[in-house]
Amino acid sequence: MKVFKNFSAFLLIAALLMMLMTGCGQQNTVESFVVSNSPFEEKADIEDATQPEKVFENEPVYASVYFIESPKGMEYTANWYLDGTEIKTDVQETTTDMAGVIVYSLEADQVAVGTLKFEITYNDDILCSLELIVE
Repeated sequence: MKVFKNFSAFLLIAALLMMLMTGCGQQNTVESFVVSNSPFEEKADIEDATQPEKVFENEPVYASVYFIESPKGMEYTANWYLDGTEIKTDVQETTTDMAGVIVYSLEADQVAVGTLKFEITYNDDILCSLELIVE
């Protein structure tokens, strides 16, 4: 009976470890983000910001992204699209260890009337995406 209990405990622990390890590497490292005509450099500012539904033509647009679980030097790619056409790709590295903000920008001359889409990818996986109207 004691051997059975020990073996059962071992199997239970092994199953729990397998479930925990299965989730590793699948976590989305974007905790929060906002895309607007204003940049935000701090986590609290990003979380307190209200995501606008639209931005304005001929004004720069900023995507402020707070990453977690990201070692210093990890590269993330931002893709900007206007009416379905890619207009900018921007690859940036995290400059802090494990958590921090990256601000991606789209220059004013690239912001035209239409539908603006922003997305962040890592290893071809889309971590976040947002569409806004440009007026």
